[in-house]
Order: sequence, then C-alpha cells, then structure tokens
Amino acid sequence: MELLALVLNCGMSSDDLASTLEKLREQSKSIGSHKKRSALWDCYTKMASKANNLADGTFCFFKYSTDTSKDDTEGDVEVVELTKRQKGMVNGGGVELMGPRFKPPEDPSSKTVAYAWMDDAAQTAWDDLMHGEPCIYITPESVWVGTRHKRALCKATGSPLKTVKDVEKLVAELKPDAPLHSVSFHGNEPPAVNAYNTFLAGSFKLDGPLPTTIGSVNTTSTNEMYDYFTQRKNVSNIDEANKLISQMLADVGKGLTPLICASSTKEASVAYKSALMKKIYLHESMKKFIAKAKEDGQVEVCVIKGEDESKMGAFAQYGKLVFEMFYRCDLTTMGA
Repeated sequence: MELLALVLNCGMSSDDLASTLEKLREQSKSIGSHKKRSALWDCYTKMASKANNLADGTFCFFKYSTDTSKDDTEGDVEVVELTKRQKGMVNGGGVELMGPRFKPPEDPSSKTVAYAWMDDAAQTAWDDLMHGEPCIYITPESVWVGTRHKRALCKATGSPLKTVKDVEKLVAELKPDAPLHSVSFHGNEPPAVNAYNTFLAGSFKLDGPLPTTIGSVNTTSTNEMYDYFTQRKNVSNIDEANKLISQMLADVGKGLTPLICASSTKEASVAYKSALMKKIYLHESMKKFIAKAKEDGQVEVCVIKGEDESKMGAFAQYGKLVFEMFYRCDLTTMGA
C-alpha cells in the first residue's frame, strides 16, 4: 500500500474538519491527471465521512493509502489519534508544525488548524513527523531543534554572533535538555551536538571559517535547512563507512578474525540473522534490507544516498555495504 494523502487535524470540531476536507476535495477538481483526481476525490470523501464520526477537538492523522499494483483508484482511510504526549507537544507544548495549513472555511479566525500533504510529500511528512532525526540550527536570533515539519525554540542567542569563537562557545553550551528540547513524538529525546547536526542558518558575518563540525547555510527555510542537514549527515556517514573499511583492511593485514565486513550481502544476511550485526552502512538502493532492518529495529542502520561514486571513496569500491559486529567472528564458518 502506498500513502497518497496525509491530513493532521489539530483540534478542529467535527463539522469544521469535514468542511475543510470537502474544500480540499473541491480543489482537487483542478488536477490535470484523471487518475490522480479520482483518487483524491475518493480520499477526501472518505476522510470527510470519517471526520463526521469524530469527537470535537480530536487531534489525529488521516492516512489515505492505495494499492498501486491495481488499476482502480479507491483506497482506504486510517485514523490515527495522537497520544497524550503528542497532543500536548503540538497544542501549546512548544512544538511548532510546518506544512500546508488550512483553517475552517466558515471560521478563518479559528485557532484550530489542519495540515495536508499529498503524493510523495505525504510519506515524507509521515516519516518526518514520526521518526525524523532532528538537527540543531542557529539563526541570528535563536537556537532551534527541528526536523522538516516540526521544531522547538530552545533559546535566544543574545548578543550577535560576530566571531568564530562566539559560535564555538555557544555550541559548546548546547546540551540535551539544557537548552536543547526534544521534538520526538515517542519520548523525551533531546539531541546532542555531533559532527554533522549543528549549523548556522541565515546571514552571518564572521571573522573566519567555521570548523567542519559546525555548518553554515544562508537560508531560514525549514525545507532548505533540513536538506542541508541531510547532506551533511550523508557526508558524515560516508566518512564513517570509509573509516570502518580502513579498520577492516588493517585487521586483515594483521591476520585478525573479522570484526568488520564489507561487500558481501551474504555475510550481511548471516550476521543479521545471527544477531551479530551491530551497525551497518549501506546504499539507499538496498531497499529490502533497509526496510527489514528498520522494521525490526535491532540494528543501527545508516543509509548512504546519492549516485556519484567518486564522492564515496572505498565505500563504492566495496559494494556500498560495510557493517560492524558485536564481536570478532568468521562468518564463513556459519554459512556465509
């Protein structure tokens, strides 16, 4: 099933929500593709029907999914209510949501809103809201923790940042919960500063270049900032994958039993099934393994994206796959 549309209701009454969905349905008439137009008409009709049965003020997701292997365009709507924690976060709890935002058609001054995403943006928004890794960005005025579609204000920067030392001092003071907030929908998970997740956002005039552990991008668009963050994360993942390969080659040169393996999908499968795998770096093209590993949640999965192998170094030469085990083991004795 493919997620075609996602709507997040933030406290609208049943009637207001149904009216909002009906307005979205009417807007879908202007879509050029007949198949897509029919699917969205079916989507918003079914969502509006579900909305009529909700209690006023409900905070929930509507997920409309279709089976893309079939020719008919009808799909199913799933209603997912926000937990008490999630509702508290987005309802005055300090977490700001970003996305296509709609007010009740009959009451544009209402404080209640709904957000709606469709096509690829629907799955992106769901993944981001539920599982997105947060970054830490510093604007000229404030420090924020955020993903693509949600963020939390952590502190004001105070006086303007004019020197590299000013920036380094501020970053050194940023600790989990002091002042970095959690934006996770699943628990209190404030981020910690690492090699790639912290950067300046907006226009800064400093007295020199920043260290590589602190990035800089001249935008305050949340989409553009998060794109920049994912690029930094990808470069960091490539660097870490290549460090593992270097360690593996050094171990081979010493005649040691492997702790790190690369290239072989067969070895990776054996290590995974035997619960020996601790962490794996692999290319985004290996979709089935990524989906399985993330579903089970027993292995730390680092996905490397992109097609330019010249930027991947040894990782590209060793099959775009390298993993670390919990302890040294000769996987050939286990059927690899």
